[in-house]
Amino acid sequence: MRYKGFLIVGIMCLIGNNCAYYNTFYNAKTAYNSAMESKKNSPNQKAPPNLLNEVIERCGKVIKYYPKSRWVDDAIILMGKAYLEKGEYDKALRKFEELCIYYPKSPFVEEARYLIGVTYFQREDYNLAIGSFNEVLRMKKGKFEDASSFRIIETYYKKNDFNNLLLVGKDFDSSYSKSPYLPRALLLIGNTYMEQGNLEDATKTLRKARSTARKIEDKNDIDEKYAVALIKKGNIDEGLTILKNLSERSTFQERTAVLTFEIVNAYLQDNNVENALKELENYVSLYPTGSYSAEAFYRKGLIYEEKMGDAESAISTYDKALKLNPKEDIYALAAKRSSVLKEIKKYKEELANPDSSTDLPKTHFLLAEVYLFDKENIDTALIEYRHILYNFPEDTLVPKAAVAIAWVYENEQQDSIEAINMYKFIMKQFPGTEYFLVAAEAIERLGGERGKRSEGEGENGGVSNDEIRNPNDEEMKNSETPMNEGNTEENNDVEQKQ
Repeated sequence: MRYKGFLIVGIMCLIGNNCAYYNTFYNAKTAYNSAMESKKNSPNQKAPPNLLNEVIERCGKVIKYYPKSRWVDDAIILMGKAYLEKGEYDKALRKFEELCIYYPKSPFVEEARYLIGVTYFQREDYNLAIGSFNEVLRMKKGKFEDASSFRIIETYYKKNDFNNLLLVGKDFDSSYSKSPYLPRALLLIGNTYMEQGNLEDATKTLRKARSTARKIEDKNDIDEKYAVALIKKGNIDEGLTILKNLSERSTFQERTAVLTFEIVNAYLQDNNVENALKELENYVSLYPTGSYSAEAFYRKGLIYEEKMGDAESAISTYDKALKLNPKEDIYALAAKRSSVLKEIKKYKEELANPDSSTDLPKTHFLLAEVYLFDKENIDTALIEYRHILYNFPEDTLVPKAAVAIAWVYENEQQDSIEAINMYKFIMKQFPGTEYFLVAAEAIERLGGERGKRSEGEGENGGVSNDEIRNPNDEEMKNSETPMNEGNTEENNDVEQKQ
């Protein structure tokens, strides 16, 4: 009887022990599933850290206290997944590799190999990621084969390795025609064609992606890129219809912002400035605060500055953007644009209403520098530099202005003929100076480039020696007129400004 009692107690302890570690793992699994569900419904697509920490803690207990249990490999890979979601990539890698090394017969080995590749991808170690995904393909077990092939396509896209992407992508299209990853693979292939300027193949591929997509998030992302491709092809109305439909159904601020900015770009491509401004105003009225509202104001400022030549409105709008907690890159761009326009306004006002203390040559020079290095308006900068040469020939800034003109021809316009002409002018006018030496070195450097000038310029394009002696009256008149930023063609595309 005593023996039977010990046996029963032993069995009960064993059962209790099994229940304990199973319950611990079960609770970890439940917490992980809850974290993933929260991630799915979150605007920022991130899992709650508290739930992930719970997963890690409970899995750690299973591994530490029940190392020989049947659930230990489950706990190891789940713990690695939690670290991966938290962005703790080194810890995630250790767990996945631990499973592969110490539990080589586990049914989770293929998944662990795949997740090693995903971890390298998230860590931006793209070559290691591709190596890991290829290792999964060599296992030929099938469960993660199409996922690994898709991830290789995704990794090539991140690397901007478009040639390899298209090679692998075409093979994926033919080998995994039933894969749930096919729509996303076609989306990346379509984006690649668009990056290469091949709009015909881009629209064709994205059209096929639309027909294969089943998940709503796949459909939405593919529709967006398909619309953009149509717009770039010139089918603006059709593309706008798709984008507006997506925008009306959007419930997240970030998603609405992205679609709004695409719609604005389409209107600007069609030179419909009024509707572009209306779209941005509608977005700001819907979401008056936040980083995306700040970007909307920044984009409005660009339109005022570049499309309408309205510097006052541009400055005001840029300053509004700065007050709305913009992202770091938008803050830097808006601050620069506002500062530059304020400097231009200041120098223009000084030139329009000079007094006895106004140093006119210096003001023209500073204005030219702003146009050249901050406004990136080369033609207007040249006008201001020339104004100093023509109207203040005895001023100490003349050689600096001449060197600046030569530098523009050489480095910005790649016109060695006019650069050499200006350097010769400098040598003639300023012998025995540091400017003479700079010009002499430049002429020697450019000696092998004679005859090279910018495409589209005539035989006497740019500033010839005759023009230096006899300035163009109309050009000088233009240098005194108020700013008209609307005539510039540089950086008109809002996305390129960023």
